[in-house]
Amino acid sequence: MSRMEFTSLGSGSGGNGTVIRAGNTTLLIDCGFSRKELTVRMSRRGLDIEQLDAILVTHEHGDHLKGVPVVARTHQIPVYASRGTIDAMKHRVSKFESVEELVHEIEPGRTFRVKDINVHPIEVPHDVREPLQFVCRYDGIGVGVLTDCGSYTEQMVAHYSRLNGLLLETNHDSQMLATGPYPEPLKRRVGGDLGHLNNRQSREFAQRIHHINLQQLVLGHISQHNNERSLIEQEFDDFPSGTSVTYATQSGGTEWLSVTAGSV
Repeated sequence: MSRMEFTSLGSGSGGNGTVIRAGNTTLLIDCGFSRKELTVRMSRRGLDIEQLDAILVTHEHGDHLKGVPVVARTHQIPVYASRGTIDAMKHRVSKFESVEELVHEIEPGRTFRVKDINVHPIEVPHDVREPLQFVCRYDGIGVGVLTDCGSYTEQMVAHYSRLNGLLLETNHDSQMLATGPYPEPLKRRVGGDLGHLNNRQSREFAQRIHHINLQQLVLGHISQHNNERSLIEQEFDDFPSGTSVTYATQSGGTEWLSVTAGSV
C-alpha cells in the first residue's frame, strides 16, 4: 500500500522545518535552522541533507528562511518560492546571486511536480510579500502544512479538505496574548487577520476540513509566551477519535508520522 510520511524538525518562532517524503522523493518545507542544526535534526530521523530533492519556502521570515540559502548552495538543492518571497530574499540574503540559479518561481494555485510528488501552493493571509503554504500529494494521498496565517478563507478550506495528514498552526490563546508581555503593536499584529491562528480558529478550521481519512493532525507553531498545551488540549479534547492528534515542539518537532489513502 502506498503511503506518505512526514515529520516536523521543529516548530515555533525559533525555527521551522517539515520533511515530507513519498516514493523516491523527499521535500523540506522551510528551513529556519542553521545548516549545522538542520544536519543534527535530520540525522535524528535517519536523514541526510543530500537526500533532499527540493526546499519549499513559505515566506521570508527568518524562522522559516534562515538556513535555506546556505543549505541550498552547499548541497545544490532546488528552492521553490513565490515571486514576492524571492524579491524579499534578494534584500535579506547576502550574496543572493550565488544561490539565485537554484531558485524557481512558483505561483499560488498552480500545481508543480518534484519527482514523485505533486505540490500545490496555496495563498494565505500573512503580513509578508507573497506567502504560500503547501499541500503535497502522491498516489491518492495528501499531506499539508498550514502555519503563519492570521485567518482562513473558503479557498483554503477547499484546498485542505481532502488530506490524510496535516500540520496546523495553533499559535496562541487570545486571552494569554491580550494579557501577555508583548507590546501592543505586536499583540495587534499576531492576533490580527494577517498574523497567526489562535487556538479557537485552528479548531474551527480543523473541524471544517475533517473527514474520515484524516489520519494525522499535528498542532504546531505554538507560542512559548502566549499559549499552553493544556489550553490547546481543551480546545481539541472532543476532536474525532479517528484522527491522531500530535503536538510539534520547538526543540523536538515530532517523530515520523505515516498516512495512507484510506477507505474512501
